[in-house]
Amino acid sequence: MKHVSFYIIHNNSEDRFHLRNRLKELADKLNIDLFEIYKQRKLFKIKFSFEYKIIILRTYFFRIFYNLLHKKEFSVNFFYLISTSILNFIKHIINLIFKNSNEIFNVYKHFLIESLVTEKHIKAWKHFLKSKKKVMIVFEDDAICKDDTEERLKDLFARSKSFNFNNVFIDLAGGLNLDDLIPSRKIKISNDEFLLLKGIYTNTACSYLVSRNLIKLFYREYQKTKSNKYFPIDHLINKLGLKIKKNFTVSSIHFKIPLFTHGSFKGNIKSWQNYESF
Repeated sequence: MKHVSFYIIHNNSEDRFHLRNRLKELADKLNIDLFEIYKQRKLFKIKFSFEYKIIILRTYFFRIFYNLLHKKEFSVNFFYLISTSILNFIKHIINLIFKNSNEIFNVYKHFLIESLVTEKHIKAWKHFLKSKKKVMIVFEDDAICKDDTEERLKDLFARSKSFNFNNVFIDLAGGLNLDDLIPSRKIKISNDEFLLLKGIYTNTACSYLVSRNLIKLFYREYQKTKSNKYFPIDHLINKLGLKIKKNFTVSSIHFKIPLFTHGSFKGNIKSWQNYESF
């Protein structure tokens, strides 16, 4: 499949080596080029600064704001989400006032680690855009192949001959409950196999398929705001989708039974967020 590229996002952790190897084997079987994105800048020790609190508070605010904008609908669940989001933001403010400098630094460090992961996804996008490939599939290294993954991917690529992948985001690994992610009014098609949605709705960004044109739109929008680097990659993709849908028609697909297992969410492996260092 010469028009497709695989990208694995990781940090060379030994405990996920077997998972990365399985993805490499899958790429070989499907005759797909695979690239690994693992190099990252070091997290240097930084002395505490009041600026951390401003960055943390601003980041919390924009994450909550865009999450609400993304899930906006007239329903009891959405109004409940608004109230809990406001309460959580107030809680963040109180915590920032009373936490000591070491605790503040740990929160800031967590943000930096999230930004490293996001940065690797952006590197994969840039690398892909320099190629002539038409489709990219991005994996974080907690994506676990299933027994039927290879056959289902072949079937998906076969369907692409009659279905235009252009400006469609396809979530391949899931993670969270779809009912908690997707406003019902955004569902265009729902059958036993998948949901087709109006707009970009990602799950956890553990694994996703996107076309060249959509990545081009994502990357162009990403470059407009420096604060985008502080968004976790799933939040970022949703935000970018909100921005570009003002000028373009975009859609997303979620499989009822994902093609890959999200290891961190299913308890198969330890999430990077639980590590002391990254």
